[in-house]
Amino acid sequence: MKKYFILALFIFIVISYIFYKKEDKNKELFASYYFWENSYKTEIKNEKLYIKVLDIYYSNQLEIIKTNFATKPPKEFIPVIYITNKTMQNINYKTLSQNILRDLKSFDFNFNELQIDCDWSDSSRDNYFLFLNELKNSLNITFSSTIRLHQIKYFKKTGVPPVDYGVLMYYNMSNLGDFDTKNYILDNSEAKKYHYNFDKYPLRLKLALPLYSQAVQFRDKKAINLFENISSKDFKNENFIKIEENRYKTLSSHYFKGKYIYKDDIFRLEEPKEDELKTALKDFKELSKNSFNEVIFYTIKYKLKYNLEKILGE
Repeated sequence: MKKYFILALFIFIVISYIFYKKEDKNKELFASYYFWENSYKTEIKNEKLYIKVLDIYYSNQLEIIKTNFATKPPKEFIPVIYITNKTMQNINYKTLSQNILRDLKSFDFNFNELQIDCDWSDSSRDNYFLFLNELKNSLNITFSSTIRLHQIKYFKKTGVPPVDYGVLMYYNMSNLGDFDTKNYILDNSEAKKYHYNFDKYPLRLKLALPLYSQAVQFRDKKAINLFENISSKDFKNENFIKIEENRYKTLSSHYFKGKYIYKDDIFRLEEPKEDELKTALKDFKELSKNSFNEVIFYTIKYKLKYNLEKILGE
């Protein structure tokens, strides 16, 4: 009798798990947004926001730039701290943690979750992971860390950050300054090179997708400038000629967006399209069996340029 009871219980657990996973998979996706400006001036309502509150750099010394909150942020927003890899290579984790705790206390808001954005490397990994543990133990709140595609494919080498969940930054996945790069912001064919080990990766993941555009200026095949918030419309005049997909050649020297450019300069336009974003989302959903039903878009500044319902819809 006991044997049958155990068997029945096992079957019940299996069926319940399958039903749960199916139900979880069919949950409607919802959008949230990064706010990445250095000043929060306009009140944003009815949106879940991840607001960058600190920019942390290292040149000859530690530099921390605080976001100016001219307007109070939403009560339920999630603060994000951006830290350069160079900082983690040069500043001891305890020193960095103490500085951050001091600056977080100076803000006039409360929070129960914090996200750290840092593209750590082999040389900074140990210090970064110790830093995460130190800060998490000090604050005793939910923690997340941004993750890059290569850090999933090679997670046994890169390590897994000691946080509650990860946010996969599904963009900026190749070499920005390489003349032969097709699209630095989003290239689904490039992303497929990293579609490994999602089934083994121990952190539950949220997905972050790009809503911004830019153009990289090349001279003699060397990247010399980056222009933000650029579209194909900016190249549809007598000063440019389209030479291939997303590539434009300058026909005459002139001022462009406040900068002087020269004849024969080449521009690589990087402007993610809705179908490309939809493909990226589809690929992620098929890869990650341990993901949230939330997509974080970078950034809310360009929200109205895209039909997000189309991107998130089946």
